Amino acid sequence: MMDFMEDIKDEYPSVYKRSVKKAGNDFANEVLKMSDGLYKKMDMEDDQELREFYDQVNTLGVVFYQWLKDL
Repeated sequence: MMDFMEDIKDEYPSVYKRSVKKAGNDFANEVLKMSDGLYKKMDMEDDQELREFYDQVNTLGVVFYQWLKDL
């Protein structure tokens, strides 16, 4: 999603404005902050079933990113 918001600049320059860039940067910073905390929690998790769930969620994110690239 973060890459898509930045890529809009090349594909739709008339839509890309300073406010879009700021919104994208704010979104990216918030996602990074939250994901850092989540990854730390995942690394410290002892419950194997919960670790598998975290891995599935991460895999969905990778699949979503690939889907966006293939659009």
